[in-house]
Amino acid sequence: MSEPSPAVTHVADEIIRILKDNAQTVCDDPRLKKTLRDVQAMDQKFEEIGGIFFHTGSNAFETAQKFTEIHVKNYRQTGRPSLPALAVYHAEQMGLDKDSPEYKAMIMVAVRAEMKIAATPIYHTKFHYTDVAAMTANLLEKNNEMVNAGVAGAVPLTKQEQALTFIAAIGHDLDHDGHVNPAGDPLFNEQKSFHLMEPLLQEAGLSASDIDKIYTILMTTSPDGPHAVLKVVAQAGREGRIADFSVIDRQNRFPELRVLAQGKLTQMAAIVSDSDLYASSGAGLESSKVMSALFTAELKKDNESVDLTTDNARKFFLDNIVGQAGYASNAGRAVANESLEKLRKDTERRLAAAQKPLTV
Repeated sequence: MSEPSPAVTHVADEIIRILKDNAQTVCDDPRLKKTLRDVQAMDQKFEEIGGIFFHTGSNAFETAQKFTEIHVKNYRQTGRPSLPALAVYHAEQMGLDKDSPEYKAMIMVAVRAEMKIAATPIYHTKFHYTDVAAMTANLLEKNNEMVNAGVAGAVPLTKQEQALTFIAAIGHDLDHDGHVNPAGDPLFNEQKSFHLMEPLLQEAGLSASDIDKIYTILMTTSPDGPHAVLKVVAQAGREGRIADFSVIDRQNRFPELRVLAQGKLTQMAAIVSDSDLYASSGAGLESSKVMSALFTAELKKDNESVDLTTDNARKFFLDNIVGQAGYASNAGRAVANESLEKLRKDTERRLAAAQKPLTV
């Protein structure tokens, strides 16, 4: 069931506590004061309207309905929690130490993600950050349940690893300006977001090894090659095979992804990737229509002829972006594959009906 909103108006005070001895990068940002005012106003409104945080349902269809009602409708129509409030809430759910580097990094990246930017993307907005981060937190919780239940192939993640995954999710499109990666530079947007996050991660006290993990997760969210690499590596893991990068990435275009052979990092990255895809069009037809229209409007900046709202485009997304095998992470497959397959079959049915000749 969805969780009722706790008191979130204390979040601005928590931000100040964290920033007081950390985050010089954020403290020096001239947007900070306005961001704190915006956060406080946003969270006060969220609390007043009785806003709720998304939690997966008892099955894939209930989960899709809840996500659509809360994230696609309510948050966009009546108000969302601030990104720092979302971070505080899920950090508490994870049981993170509030003085740990991971907790500090979660709050600092969330504050930075809440800051206004000059560009005005239509799809890659604060709402998208919220959608992906919330779904990531829920898939991490589902992963814990699968591990505790002894599900075959489930990969245990420590609290710290869960936090790193959430940090990557909430900052994965940091300062996205609504444009696709330039031709010949498949990691441009992802590296830009990471380089904006990196000083915050260092100031929070994360180790170089943990920062490298976040970097790898962010790179796998690129749709221009790395996403497909992650899918193949995750599938190999499910089948008990060792991923052969000499086959997966013959030209060694993405050497930084070879660490994905480590099972834990593959699942961490796959959870973020699945959450990104779920937020874009995976939560059923109603959600898909809304998100496809927003994404189409944004992509027209680069390609006037693009239209992701058609059934043909939706089938391409399901077959080639999400993939015939479905979601990549164990948790994503358990939470959402069933509803994904229904969306696929319904889409194919409509396409077949459209091609059927009329009889008189």
